[in-house]
Amino acid sequence: MMAEVEQQRHAQERGAIIRTLKEDFRRAMTTAKVLLGALDAQGISLSPEGLAFHLRYLGGQEFVTITEAQDMPGYRRDRPGRQKPETIIGAKLTPKGLQLLDGAIEEDPLVKF
Repeated sequence: MMAEVEQQRHAQERGAIIRTLKEDFRRAMTTAKVLLGALDAQGISLSPEGLAFHLRYLGGQEFVTITEAQDMPGYRRDRPGRQKPETIIGAKLTPKGLQLLDGAIEEDPLVKF
């Protein structure tokens, strides 16, 4: 029962991420910090790790593209104190993600709107 409740919460959080990214659809990327703030303003409080968990799922389903620290121009692994290469910097809704939101493709049971 508890696992089912948690799964539904995760699905709603993923739906909120997609809806929020739709607002910035024309931008090249929405930063993780801005996305966390926008979700918090909607009453959805996620940690950076929780956001990364959801973005990795959504990216695996091709609903979003994610940008990691290592993808940024000028990123160097040899600089101390830098972010880990796999740290998610931002995300962008893909056309497939927009189609999911608009109901133009089959629903994903792990994403609820």
